[in-house]
Amino acid sequence: MTLHVAVSGWLLGAHSGANRRLLALLAHTGPLLGEGERVTVLHRPEFAPLPLPRIAWRAVAIPAGPTLRRAFAERRQLATVLQQLHANVLDHAFLPLPRVAVPICLTVHDTRGADGLTRWPRWLARGALRTACTRAAAVITPSQWTAARIQAIAPAAHPHVVGNGVELPQGASTPLATLPDNGYLLHAGHLEPRKNLAVVVRALRQLPAAARPQLWLAGRDAGSLRSLQQLAGDDVALRAFGPVPENDLARLYAHARAVVMPSRYEGFGLPILEALAHGRPVLASDAGALPEVLGDVGTLLPSDDANAWAAAIAATPVAAPARKDHQERAAAFAWPAAAAALLQIWRTLSR
Repeated sequence: MTLHVAVSGWLLGAHSGANRRLLALLAHTGPLLGEGERVTVLHRPEFAPLPLPRIAWRAVAIPAGPTLRRAFAERRQLATVLQQLHANVLDHAFLPLPRVAVPICLTVHDTRGADGLTRWPRWLARGALRTACTRAAAVITPSQWTAARIQAIAPAAHPHVVGNGVELPQGASTPLATLPDNGYLLHAGHLEPRKNLAVVVRALRQLPAAARPQLWLAGRDAGSLRSLQQLAGDDVALRAFGPVPENDLARLYAHARAVVMPSRYEGFGLPILEALAHGRPVLASDAGALPEVLGDVGTLLPSDDANAWAAAIAATPVAAPARKDHQERAAAFAWPAAAAALLQIWRTLSR
């Protein structure tokens, strides 16, 4: 049977690591498709499809959320859409899992809900994950750490690890108009409680004002910005850019004194990989999948030890050339290899 994968892309359009992953995998999967093989991305009507090689797009009126509304819309429409497309695999990254007549390849980015870190009751999230892993024909996750968490919660699951990747920058980055005297620390990602950015602000307040870098935040405010601003007060210069386009984000990475990721929980930590690709120093918490991604080329710190963070920040040079070992670490995570692994799983399911 010829492969035709339908990919659930309801969240496309929002700035997130999951969306960057999906678009990168699609971009690198298209050129690998064999004769007659097809991939169709199902997306909300308001999303403008991207010109990716050999990737087709189909608008479907299924919302990104809330969860119950999305799940109800999937139940009403998804089976019919798959039948119309003659798709024989569904690539899906949402819970609960829809009931359809084709094998489902389920992507689990992390187990936050099942670990009690979302608004959903932990027992409900765990039940949904166990049920989904039982019904899915294949389960994919981006890190060994998340695979272990899935197996701890759903022992019958046997996840495939298909990691994230990164593109190494080509040539020098365009300079920023101005740089603070002491440089800036960059955090890329949503501003939410699990990102634990307060520890960085507390650490910065411990440093002498004459040697204190600024803290620059690139990402959507998901409820933490105001409390961070209050904690920073007049002592810590904090700049919040909101969601940043890819090209501008690359420039922010390239000129950062260091990139910080103090999260208490991460299923992968794509900004770490992006920072390493630019050769920047990385300071990260020793939680979740971050040690797995960072390896031995950055600095791992206790997530709530402001003293340790202050010492690590002070030890970073204000301006340093790109580290070759950092870029070599990033190069080990390649999108073409991840896309090839995903495509092989799809092909197996379609037989």
